[in-house]
Amino acid sequence: MITRILIGTVSILIGLFQFYNVYTSWKTLRVKMTACASVFMPFALWYSIFFGLLLIGLGVAALL
Repeated sequence: MITRILIGTVSILIGLFQFYNVYTSWKTLRVKMTACASVFMPFALWYSIFFGLLLIGLGVAALL
């Protein structure tokens, strides 16, 4: 029982940290986007959002 609470809490915290990283990366990318920036950076941001949602979903499922 305590392991499910621990796994759920840690997963939600990592998911929220992932959203914070996406937000800071987006702010940096929006300001410093140049011609030498990778064209795959938007895909990386979308994948990071998806991964954060997946982790938060896993955490909520573990807490239920």
